[in-house]
Amino acid sequence: MKVVIEYDEAGLYRDNEWDTPTICSKGQTAAVSPAAAAHLIKTNKAHLWKNERGELQFSN
Repeated sequence: MKVVIEYDEAGLYRDNEWDTPTICSKGQTAAVSPAAAAHLIKTNKAHLWKNERGELQFSN
């Protein structure tokens, strides 16, 4: 399972240590592992993305 986040800061990000970094822009959404989401949220680089009804989004 992956969590959908929205980046608050542009930069190079990767979901796992062995993945190639990808360029992400501010406001871009992405499905990442829960561990990566927790790290990005803790460091204020992203937040959980919610749909129009205010529900968190998950991806397989």
